[in-house]
Amino acid sequence: MTVALAQEGSFGFGLQSEKGAYVAPSVFLPIMKRAGGAGESVRLHRNHTLLDLADSNSYQSRYFSAGEWAEGEIALPMIPGSLSSLISWIQERDADCQARWASVLIDCVHEVKKLTDVKVRRARIDLVKGQPVVCTLDLGALKIESGGVPSPNMPTAAPYIFREAIVSLATGGGNLAEDIHCERIQIVLDNTVEAMAEGMRLAPGANPRQMYNLAGVRCFGAFSRDFVDSAVYADFASGQEAALAITLSRGAVSALITLPRVLYTASDMGLPGSHDRRIVERVDFTALGSVDGVTPPVTLA
Repeated sequence: MTVALAQEGSFGFGLQSEKGAYVAPSVFLPIMKRAGGAGESVRLHRNHTLLDLADSNSYQSRYFSAGEWAEGEIALPMIPGSLSSLISWIQERDADCQARWASVLIDCVHEVKKLTDVKVRRARIDLVKGQPVVCTLDLGALKIESGGVPSPNMPTAAPYIFREAIVSLATGGGNLAEDIHCERIQIVLDNTVEAMAEGMRLAPGANPRQMYNLAGVRCFGAFSRDFVDSAVYADFASGQEAALAITLSRGAVSALITLPRVLYTASDMGLPGSHDRRIVERVDFTALGSVDGVTPPVTLA
Protein backbone atom coordinates (compact mmCIF):
# COMPACT_ATOMS: atom_id res chain seq x y z
CA MET A 1 0.00 0.00 0.00
CA THR A 2 1.37 3.42 -1.01
CA VAL A 3 0.93 6.20 1.51
CA ALA A 4 -0.39 9.55 0.22
CA LEU A 5 1.89 12.41 1.25
CA ALA A 6 0.74 16.02 1.36
CA GLN A 7 3.79 17.34 -0.50
CA GLU A 8 2.75 15.25 -3.52
CA GLY A 9 -0.45 17.27 -3.93
CA SER A 10 -0.94 20.31 -6.12
CA PHE A 11 -3.46 22.95 -7.18
CA GLY A 12 -3.75 24.26 -10.71
CA PHE A 13 -6.24 26.37 -12.61
CA GLY A 14 -6.86 27.78 -16.07
CA LEU A 15 -9.22 30.58 -17.10
CA GLN A 16 -11.97 29.45 -19.45
CA SER A 17 -12.96 31.45 -22.52
CA GLU A 18 -16.55 30.29 -22.10
CA LYS A 19 -18.79 28.41 -19.72
CA GLY A 20 -18.74 24.63 -20.03
CA ALA A 21 -15.37 24.41 -21.81
CA TYR A 22 -12.76 22.74 -19.60
CA VAL A 23 -9.20 23.93 -20.11
CA ALA A 24 -6.02 22.38 -18.78
CA PRO A 25 -4.51 24.39 -15.91
CA SER A 26 -1.89 26.91 -16.96
CA VAL A 27 -1.04 28.13 -13.45
CA PHE A 28 0.00 25.98 -10.51
CA LEU A 29 0.39 27.27 -6.97
CA PRO A 30 1.36 25.56 -3.73
CA ILE A 31 -1.21 25.17 -0.98
CA MET A 32 -0.78 26.56 2.53
CA LYS A 33 -2.31 25.32 5.75
CA ARG A 34 -5.07 27.61 6.99
CA ALA A 35 -5.22 28.66 10.62
CA GLY A 36 -7.30 26.06 12.42
CA GLY A 37 -7.86 23.93 9.33
CA ALA A 38 -6.52 22.17 6.26
CA GLY A 39 -5.16 24.02 3.24
CA GLU A 40 -7.91 22.73 0.94
CA SER A 41 -11.53 21.83 1.65
CA VAL A 42 -13.23 21.65 -1.76
CA ARG A 43 -15.94 18.99 -1.48
CA LEU A 44 -18.43 17.35 -3.84
CA HIS A 45 -22.07 17.70 -2.78
CA ARG A 46 -24.17 14.88 -4.23
CA ASN A 47 -27.30 16.15 -2.43
CA HIS A 48 -28.98 12.79 -2.23
CA THR A 49 -32.62 13.10 -1.25
CA LEU A 50 -34.48 10.11 0.16
CA LEU A 51 -37.94 9.34 -1.19
CA ASP A 52 -40.77 8.61 1.22
CA LEU A 53 -43.30 6.53 -0.69
CA ALA A 54 -46.34 4.46 0.12
CA ASP A 55 -44.95 1.38 -1.60
CA SER A 56 -45.54 -1.49 0.84
CA ASN A 57 -41.95 -1.06 2.07
CA SER A 58 -41.41 0.20 5.60
CA TYR A 59 -37.75 1.01 4.94
CA GLN A 60 -36.05 3.90 3.21
CA SER A 61 -34.98 2.36 -0.08
CA ARG A 62 -35.09 4.95 -2.88
CA TYR A 63 -33.34 8.24 -3.45
CA PHE A 64 -32.43 10.79 -6.11
CA SER A 65 -29.91 13.58 -6.51
CA ALA A 66 -31.28 17.12 -6.21
CA GLY A 67 -28.30 18.41 -8.20
CA GLU A 68 -24.55 18.19 -7.75
CA TRP A 69 -21.96 20.87 -7.18
CA ALA A 70 -18.67 21.43 -5.38
CA GLU A 71 -17.63 24.14 -2.96
CA GLY A 72 -14.93 24.85 -0.41
CA GLU A 73 -11.84 26.88 0.38
CA ILE A 74 -8.21 26.75 -0.61
CA ALA A 75 -5.36 28.80 0.86
CA LEU A 76 -2.67 29.97 -1.56
CA PRO A 77 0.50 31.99 -0.95
CA MET A 78 0.85 35.18 -2.97
CA ILE A 79 4.02 34.60 -5.00
CA PRO A 80 5.84 37.27 -7.03
CA GLY A 81 5.39 36.78 -10.77
CA SER A 82 2.55 34.25 -10.39
CA LEU A 83 -0.44 36.47 -9.64
CA SER A 84 -1.76 37.86 -12.93
CA SER A 85 -4.15 34.99 -13.72
CA LEU A 86 -5.21 34.71 -10.08
CA ILE A 87 -6.06 38.42 -10.01
CA SER A 88 -8.02 38.12 -13.25
CA TRP A 89 -10.00 35.19 -11.87
CA ILE A 90 -10.85 37.07 -8.68
CA GLN A 91 -11.89 40.46 -10.00
CA GLU A 92 -12.57 40.58 -13.75
CA ARG A 93 -16.19 41.04 -14.88
CA ASP A 94 -17.84 41.10 -18.31
CA ALA A 95 -20.42 43.59 -19.56
CA ASP A 96 -23.13 41.72 -17.64
CA CYS A 97 -21.15 41.93 -14.39
CA GLN A 98 -20.33 38.20 -14.54
CA ALA A 99 -16.98 36.93 -13.25
CA ARG A 100 -14.56 34.59 -15.00
CA TRP A 101 -15.06 30.83 -15.14
CA ALA A 102 -12.04 28.64 -14.48
CA SER A 103 -11.09 24.97 -14.63
CA VAL A 104 -9.31 23.46 -11.64
CA LEU A 105 -7.26 20.36 -10.87
CA ILE A 106 -6.59 19.44 -7.25
CA ASP A 107 -4.22 16.48 -7.01
CA CYS A 108 -4.85 14.56 -3.78
CA VAL A 109 -2.43 11.76 -4.83
CA HIS A 110 -4.88 8.85 -5.00
CA GLU A 111 -7.66 11.02 -6.41
CA VAL A 112 -7.57 14.09 -8.63
CA LYS A 113 -10.47 16.50 -8.35
CA LYS A 114 -11.26 17.90 -11.79
CA LEU A 115 -13.58 20.90 -11.65
CA THR A 116 -15.19 22.81 -14.50
CA ASP A 117 -17.03 26.13 -14.36
CA VAL A 118 -15.49 27.36 -11.12
CA LYS A 119 -16.02 30.85 -9.74
CA VAL A 120 -14.37 32.65 -6.85
CA ARG A 121 -17.17 33.40 -4.41
CA ARG A 122 -14.91 35.20 -1.94
CA ALA A 123 -11.22 36.01 -1.72
CA ARG A 124 -9.61 36.88 1.60
CA ILE A 125 -6.14 38.40 1.68
CA ASP A 126 -4.29 38.20 5.00
CA LEU A 127 -1.16 40.16 5.80
CA VAL A 128 0.28 39.42 9.24
CA LYS A 129 3.55 40.73 10.63
CA GLY A 130 6.29 38.12 10.32
CA GLN A 131 4.29 35.80 8.06
CA PRO A 132 3.77 35.13 4.33
CA VAL A 133 0.92 36.92 2.54
CA VAL A 134 -1.92 34.44 1.96
CA CYS A 135 -4.98 34.56 -0.29
CA THR A 136 -7.80 32.20 0.69
CA LEU A 137 -10.32 31.46 -2.07
CA ASP A 138 -13.88 30.35 -1.40
CA LEU A 139 -14.81 28.44 -4.57
CA GLY A 140 -18.04 27.23 -6.11
CA ALA A 141 -18.07 24.80 -9.05
CA LEU A 142 -20.85 23.52 -11.27
CA LYS A 143 -19.12 20.24 -12.13
CA ILE A 144 -16.63 17.92 -10.42
CA GLU A 145 -15.27 14.62 -11.69
CA SER A 146 -12.15 12.48 -11.51
CA GLY A 147 -9.23 13.82 -13.50
CA GLY A 148 -5.85 12.66 -14.70
CA VAL A 149 -2.64 13.24 -12.75
CA PRO A 150 -1.25 16.68 -13.69
CA SER A 151 2.34 17.63 -14.33
CA PRO A 152 2.54 20.77 -12.20
CA ASN A 153 5.03 23.48 -12.97
CA MET A 154 5.32 25.06 -9.56
CA PRO A 155 6.81 28.53 -9.04
CA THR A 156 10.18 28.45 -7.32
CA ALA A 157 10.00 31.94 -5.76
CA ALA A 158 9.09 32.27 -2.09
CA PRO A 159 5.81 33.98 -1.19
CA TYR A 160 5.66 37.67 -0.41
CA ILE A 161 6.12 38.26 3.30
CA PHE A 162 4.74 41.08 5.42
CA ARG A 163 7.95 43.09 5.57
CA GLU A 164 7.88 43.42 1.77
CA ALA A 165 4.58 45.31 2.01
CA ILE A 166 4.35 49.10 2.00
CA VAL A 167 1.10 50.10 3.69
CA SER A 168 -0.26 53.57 2.95
CA LEU A 169 -3.17 55.23 4.75
CA ALA A 170 -4.99 58.50 4.13
CA THR A 171 -6.01 60.17 7.38
CA GLY A 172 -7.71 63.44 8.21
CA GLY A 173 -9.01 63.78 4.65
CA GLY A 174 -5.45 63.98 3.30
CA ASN A 175 -3.50 61.99 0.74
CA LEU A 176 -2.11 58.49 1.05
CA ALA A 177 1.11 58.31 3.05
CA GLU A 178 3.17 55.36 4.23
CA ASP A 179 2.17 54.06 7.64
CA ILE A 180 4.64 51.68 9.31
CA HIS A 181 2.44 50.90 12.29
CA CYS A 182 -0.05 48.40 10.80
CA GLU A 183 0.79 44.85 11.83
CA ARG A 184 -2.22 42.83 10.65
CA ILE A 185 -4.52 43.50 7.68
CA GLN A 186 -7.39 41.45 6.32
CA ILE A 187 -9.22 42.36 3.11
CA VAL A 188 -12.24 40.39 1.91
CA LEU A 189 -13.56 40.59 -1.66
CA ASP A 190 -17.11 39.23 -1.89
CA ASN A 191 -18.09 38.54 -5.50
CA THR A 192 -21.80 38.31 -4.57
CA VAL A 193 -22.20 34.84 -6.08
CA GLU A 194 -25.63 33.29 -5.80
CA ALA A 195 -25.89 30.79 -2.94
CA MET A 196 -25.24 27.26 -4.16
CA ALA A 197 -27.97 25.56 -2.14
CA GLU A 198 -30.67 28.21 -2.46
CA GLY A 199 -30.45 29.98 -5.77
CA MET A 200 -29.14 27.40 -8.21
CA ARG A 201 -31.23 26.41 -11.23
CA LEU A 202 -31.41 22.69 -10.48
CA ALA A 203 -32.60 19.78 -12.54
CA PRO A 204 -33.08 16.47 -10.68
CA GLY A 205 -30.16 14.17 -11.33
CA ALA A 206 -28.15 16.84 -13.14
CA ASN A 207 -25.54 19.44 -12.30
CA PRO A 208 -26.68 22.96 -11.43
CA ARG A 209 -27.01 24.93 -14.64
CA GLN A 210 -25.82 28.38 -13.65
CA MET A 211 -24.03 30.43 -10.99
CA TYR A 212 -24.63 34.15 -11.19
CA ASN A 213 -22.81 37.16 -9.78
CA LEU A 214 -25.70 39.23 -8.46
CA ALA A 215 -23.84 42.55 -8.16
CA GLY A 216 -20.41 44.14 -8.28
CA VAL A 217 -17.74 43.18 -5.77
CA ARG A 218 -18.31 44.02 -2.11
CA CYS A 219 -15.20 44.69 -0.03
CA PHE A 220 -14.65 44.88 3.70
CA GLY A 221 -11.99 44.03 6.22
CA ALA A 222 -10.02 45.13 9.28
CA PHE A 223 -6.54 46.10 10.34
CA SER A 224 -4.63 46.27 13.61
CA ARG A 225 -2.33 49.21 14.21
CA ASP A 226 0.11 50.15 16.94
CA PHE A 227 -1.57 53.05 18.77
CA VAL A 228 1.08 55.71 18.10
CA ASP A 229 -1.43 58.50 17.44
CA SER A 230 -5.16 59.19 17.33
CA ALA A 231 -5.39 59.81 13.56
CA VAL A 232 -7.33 56.66 12.67
CA TYR A 233 -9.58 56.80 15.71
CA ALA A 234 -10.36 60.46 15.00
CA ASP A 235 -11.45 59.54 11.46
CA PHE A 236 -13.69 56.80 12.83
CA ALA A 237 -15.23 59.07 15.47
CA SER A 238 -15.89 61.90 13.01
CA GLY A 239 -17.06 59.71 10.12
CA GLN A 240 -14.19 60.89 7.92
CA GLU A 241 -13.55 58.66 4.91
CA ALA A 242 -10.05 57.27 4.49
CA ALA A 243 -8.11 55.36 1.83
CA LEU A 244 -5.81 52.34 1.95
CA ALA A 245 -3.16 51.02 -0.43
CA ILE A 246 -0.79 48.08 -0.06
CA THR A 247 2.21 47.59 -2.34
CA LEU A 248 3.98 44.24 -2.35
CA SER A 249 7.34 44.36 -4.11
CA ARG A 250 10.43 42.23 -4.63
CA GLY A 251 12.98 43.49 -7.09
CA ALA A 252 11.22 44.61 -10.27
CA VAL A 253 8.05 42.62 -9.50
CA SER A 254 5.18 44.17 -7.57
CA ALA A 255 1.50 43.76 -6.72
CA LEU A 256 -0.84 46.53 -5.64
CA ILE A 257 -4.07 46.49 -3.63
CA THR A 258 -5.94 49.81 -3.69
CA LEU A 259 -9.04 50.84 -1.72
CA PRO A 260 -9.74 54.48 -2.70
CA ARG A 261 -12.68 55.01 -0.30
CA VAL A 262 -12.63 53.41 3.13
CA LEU A 263 -15.31 53.96 5.76
CA TYR A 264 -14.40 52.86 9.28
CA THR A 265 -17.34 50.98 10.80
CA ALA A 266 -15.98 49.97 14.22
CA SER A 267 -13.00 50.66 16.44
CA ASP A 268 -11.83 48.28 19.15
CA MET A 269 -9.28 49.93 21.38
CA GLY A 270 -8.72 49.47 25.09
CA LEU A 271 -6.09 49.14 27.77
CA PRO A 272 -4.65 45.61 27.82
CA GLY A 273 -4.35 45.59 31.61
CA SER A 274 -0.77 44.37 31.52
CA HIS A 275 2.62 46.07 31.77
CA ASP A 276 4.12 43.87 29.06
CA ARG A 277 1.70 44.68 26.25
CA ARG A 278 1.29 47.63 23.92
CA ILE A 279 -2.01 49.34 23.14
CA VAL A 280 -3.15 48.18 19.71
CA GLU A 281 -6.24 49.44 17.90
CA ARG A 282 -8.29 47.23 15.60
CA VAL A 283 -10.46 49.02 13.06
CA ASP A 284 -13.16 47.40 10.91
CA PHE A 285 -13.93 48.98 7.55
CA THR A 286 -16.08 48.83 4.44
CA ALA A 287 -14.62 49.85 1.09
CA LEU A 288 -16.85 51.93 -1.17
CA GLY A 289 -16.99 52.39 -4.91
CA SER A 290 -17.25 55.80 -6.52
CA VAL A 291 -20.61 57.53 -6.53
CA ASP A 292 -20.72 57.45 -10.34
CA GLY A 293 -20.18 53.68 -10.33
CA VAL A 294 -17.00 53.89 -12.45
CA THR A 295 -14.41 52.99 -9.79
CA PRO A 296 -14.77 49.71 -7.85
CA PRO A 297 -14.22 49.60 -4.08
CA VAL A 298 -11.01 47.58 -4.47
CA THR A 299 -8.52 47.05 -7.29
CA LEU A 300 -5.87 44.34 -7.52
CA ALA A 301 -3.03 44.91 -9.92
